[in-house]
Amino acid sequence: MLIHLSCPKCAANLDVNDGDRLVKCKFCGAVSALKLDERKEPTLSLTGGKQFVPSADALITLDDLRVHYRSGGGLLSAFKTVKAVDGVSLDIKKGETLGLVGESGCGKSTLGKAILRLTNPTGGKVIYNGKDLAHLPNSAMRDQRKHLQMIFQDPYASLNPRMTVGQIIGEPLNTFGLKGSVSVEQLMETVGLSRRFIKRYPHEFSGGQRQRIGIARALAVDPEFIVADEPISALDVSIQAQIMNLMERLQAEKQLTYLFISHDLRAVRHLSDRVAVMYLGRIVELADAKDIYKEPLMPYTQALISAVPVPDPEVEAKRERIILKGDVPSPINPPTGCHFHTRCQYAVPECKTTTPQLVEIKPRHYAACIRISPERPHISENTN
Repeated sequence: MLIHLSCPKCAANLDVNDGDRLVKCKFCGAVSALKLDERKEPTLSLTGGKQFVPSADALITLDDLRVHYRSGGGLLSAFKTVKAVDGVSLDIKKGETLGLVGESGCGKSTLGKAILRLTNPTGGKVIYNGKDLAHLPNSAMRDQRKHLQMIFQDPYASLNPRMTVGQIIGEPLNTFGLKGSVSVEQLMETVGLSRRFIKRYPHEFSGGQRQRIGIARALAVDPEFIVADEPISALDVSIQAQIMNLMERLQAEKQLTYLFISHDLRAVRHLSDRVAVMYLGRIVELADAKDIYKEPLMPYTQALISAVPVPDPEVEAKRERIILKGDVPSPINPPTGCHFHTRCQYAVPECKTTTPQLVEIKPRHYAACIRISPERPHISENTN
């Protein structure tokens, strides 16, 4: 595969082979190392639809956000690049819940952490209140953290076992000088915990109670935006419902905005206003929750939704389960073009060379597939 570079010395445009490591400019003779992050695949939208553009009034705006890690390498081997998040553009509107779904390893948690700068982005922007969080100095970012909080997946590992519940919940109040604004007891009651538990330690609580402690800690600084990273995956089904109801109530009372990351598509359907589907670092479909569950456009989304169990045995028996072939490719060496083409039953040769953009196929329903268009929103085997 040919890739395109610009000479750092004379700015001439160069075409080089994918395997090269050192590039000699044919115009000025300068020799420079080829960086993996500079590699560009051809990007072309063949759908004819309107490309996704984040809303100007969104609370959080992601613009071509990338998180790439260096992996391996040593004396005799080159470093490799893990493209955990690979050019994500999204908007999250004030007061809504955006659900983020996808298989394990697709980059969901990394995306959530990059928004909050718990992981530093490699490139792109994270705009909040007119400020680009991705490039803020650490001192300035510290002032923003009281507006942006996170609920972690493991309600035990995220709590300090040497601190009492009162100390855990009260720590953010002390850190940001908000001790007089709200009491720890009030926060405990807000999330359904008794005040008499204030001197207990995390190991004395159940999983659901620990998650309530984590939620209370996140609420202590009165945030505007919360990333909920698999907040119910470690809980029993009955407790999951309680935590989801709690999150809904708190959102209504405090006008919170959520990014809800989960494998559980039933929970995502219940909580989310919109749903974004992620595959190997990229967003492949984005739509209102009711639309994406009623009529998913991408073959990948269709496979995910077909795996959601239905309580009615008769309906479940009649449903067609879509089984994806092969394993998820490695983010170290993702497929060229459309990352999903190695597992897609509708893939054509162009899918291997063309990177599709996220395009509006139906009103407020976006998909990234060169075989889908507003005139032809559904793929069939004989579609050209």
